[in-house]
Amino acid sequence: MIRLSNKNKQLFGEVRLPSSKSITNRMLILKKLYEPEIILENISLANDSQILSNLLNSNSNHFNVHDAGTVYRFLTAYCAVTPGEWTIEGTSRLHDRPIADLIRILQELGAEITYLDRDGYGPIKIVGKKLVASSNLIDLTQINSSQFASALLMIAPVIDGEFNFKVNTKMSSYSYVLLTIACLRRMGFSVWVRGSYIQVSKKQKFDGEYFHIEPDWSSFYYWISMVHLSESADLFFPGIRLNNMQKERKKLFEIGHPCIVMEELNDGMRIVKHTTTEKYVFPDELNYSQFPDIAMTFAMMLPAIGCKQVIFKGLQSLKLKECDRELATIEHLEKIGVVFKGQDNQWLMDASGFELKADTLFETYNDHRMAMCVAPLSLLKSIRIDEETVVKKSYPNFWKDLENIGFEIEYL
Repeated sequence: MIRLSNKNKQLFGEVRLPSSKSITNRMLILKKLYEPEIILENISLANDSQILSNLLNSNSNHFNVHDAGTVYRFLTAYCAVTPGEWTIEGTSRLHDRPIADLIRILQELGAEITYLDRDGYGPIKIVGKKLVASSNLIDLTQINSSQFASALLMIAPVIDGEFNFKVNTKMSSYSYVLLTIACLRRMGFSVWVRGSYIQVSKKQKFDGEYFHIEPDWSSFYYWISMVHLSESADLFFPGIRLNNMQKERKKLFEIGHPCIVMEELNDGMRIVKHTTTEKYVFPDELNYSQFPDIAMTFAMMLPAIGCKQVIFKGLQSLKLKECDRELATIEHLEKIGVVFKGQDNQWLMDASGFELKADTLFETYNDHRMAMCVAPLSLLKSIRIDEETVVKKSYPNFWKDLENIGFEIEYL
């Protein structure tokens, strides 16, 4: 447990954000399948990416992915097309998370996959073999997981047959399907997108030997929240650019303020906050269907900067993450006097009773994002965070970076 505070409420310095684990995980699978000699620069140090890298480079056919859901899903597709007998297992929480729809599609393509405990859930056994599309359409419209769709897209070049995928473009986190397409294109595959239809070429035209993985935008938003809650700030983030592969930048200016200035400078982003008496103007509703990982960060930030009421949409997938993030967010907000209620696929936040008491304790629910989303509140008053080590899953140096910028951390 830690006590986190920032008494001067100022942020000055340079922050090197972790590299994107979303891009890293995709490129590790693509490298193993298609371009073993490619050099991936700036590989994420996040626990998920390290697990995947270690497993792909091991001589074992037994994969323990621990709590890494993305690794679990990507390896399921990878093993299905890779000769050998494989078993994949993880934590009990991971085994409770959905996998059946991905396995069903793979089995329709001829995959040999067996559930070792409960039907529809891990652990699983896979016999890798050549997969064949029996028609010119692989219908994924009933799949609402972007990771399932991404896993299938990445193995598309080694599935026999000429076919299109048909996807639900309104699925939660569809932006990550677009990220997968961008990774395939960087790897030298042509990918055609026509509305709901996606086709991946069989031929590869890769003419480079290096691929540099850019910084993680989801991690950037913790710092955006801190800037909003600070009294003054001047921060520089090397490598962050608006023109990049990740789509989270679309949320960057959704909550803006005249006192905050952002500019691209010297291959990075500089953010400056000046003191001002102008007040925020908040939208009536915010939709996070494409970027659910940053929803909790905004939910904790908005009451602290004066938002009294707002509607959240697109949070349906939060229940199926590393923890039940919907419930965890509700409990986090209750501790600061904020009511957060869901009904008919929208969530109403009533922050009229917002009050942060010094040394409020926030549980992390063994979830990295539930730990980091509350950290900016320490710019208002000291807070305590339980099980702070969970940040290793995506941002191992998070607490060190905070200390370097002026936060005080006391280990209790």
